[in-house]
Amino acid sequence: MTNINTFFTHFANKRYQTFQQVDTKPKTEKEEVKELLQNPEDPLAKYPIRAMGYANEVGAALSTMPGWGKTAEVALWIPALLYLGADIYDKYSRGKEGNYSQTSVNKAVEQATFQALASVILPTAAVKMGQNIAGFATKYDGSNLTASAQEELYGKILSDFDKGKFAKGDYIKADGTLRKGIDRVTDRILNEDFDKLLEGTKQDLKTEGVWAKVKRFFTHSNRPVSSATSNRADVDNFLKNKINEVYNLQTKLESVTDETLSALDSKTRKYYNKALKNIDTKVQQLITDNPALILKKLLNSPDEKIKGYQSQILEKYQGDSLKLLLKDKNRAAELLSGLMAKPQDKEYITNFVKKVKIARDTLRPILKGKEMKLGWLKTAGGFIALGCLAIPIDHFVHKYIIQKAVAPALENVEKFNQSFKKKEK
Repeated sequence: MTNINTFFTHFANKRYQTFQQVDTKPKTEKEEVKELLQNPEDPLAKYPIRAMGYANEVGAALSTMPGWGKTAEVALWIPALLYLGADIYDKYSRGKEGNYSQTSVNKAVEQATFQALASVILPTAAVKMGQNIAGFATKYDGSNLTASAQEELYGKILSDFDKGKFAKGDYIKADGTLRKGIDRVTDRILNEDFDKLLEGTKQDLKTEGVWAKVKRFFTHSNRPVSSATSNRADVDNFLKNKINEVYNLQTKLESVTDETLSALDSKTRKYYNKALKNIDTKVQQLITDNPALILKKLLNSPDEKIKGYQSQILEKYQGDSLKLLLKDKNRAAELLSGLMAKPQDKEYITNFVKKVKIARDTLRPILKGKEMKLGWLKTAGGFIALGCLAIPIDHFVHKYIIQKAVAPALENVEKFNQSFKKKEK
């Protein structure tokens, strides 16, 4: 119980230390913890100001959350830096006696060193280590991939989904053979660009310097580092399985009936019903914002009633000209507007787009949810590591870095300066 009370007492009063000269008599652990406690009369120890000192550590733990995690990490440095700056200046003003009678540069340097190590560098390293260790848990789900690798691959699938790469459908080749839509999607996502990206990243990591490794450990890389260092067969298998899941669910959702809807799991039905809200407005927005996606879906639809629209498109555009069309928003919008010129065509295509939009708005949060679970797993690992190592870090920095290295060095510098001034006189 004493250790538990010590732990929570420490976290209630963590950041400030008034460092005293090393006593000849060894201190007990209880005395060392007491020495680390913040002066209860110090306004920087009281909430809500006190809470600012934890901001950067919370940001580091949250940094793995997809989407907003990195933004939160950067934003939470602001209150942390304000607090650390105020704390260092306060200890400078307090001086050696701690009563504001005389300023002390040495005390400011001691406090700055302590805060840099015990409140920034080492706790952040602990958080990152905890995130990495927690990430290894997903290797036992059958994928043999860490949470970081899975997160990168989900990010790729989501990006390709947003770009319309899942719009491929079945078609008959010139030789009369059937080319399955799922095979086309898989080839499109596992193309040579992805091969080059993984191989390029892998080669760069082999020649990466020490500073680059340290920087990557503490920050974030935009490259698929974890995927590149994983077994390529495991990466491909994971991607193929997830592509199949997304493609098959997309196909079901685009042709859903009351009967097939009831067969879906509760989470999918929840997102489907949510996607139905304000669907007419959403459809018009999609037609305006992404006409190229609609053309892709029209071109790849197996619906016999869509064949006429496909013929109209392919009469004007083939091969490279079709690719250029699908990259030009204005031209795609003009062509789509022409296809919807007649009221009956407008009604049919609008209903077609409605199915596409509902399917996309159902699938996207499902994919994001899987990313979020991985982010929460690593975030939990970061918080656990921080909770376990915060007090040992403070003890180590205070006892071995400050008391045995920094404080004596500063004292020697001060003595040297004083003797030098005496000699000058």
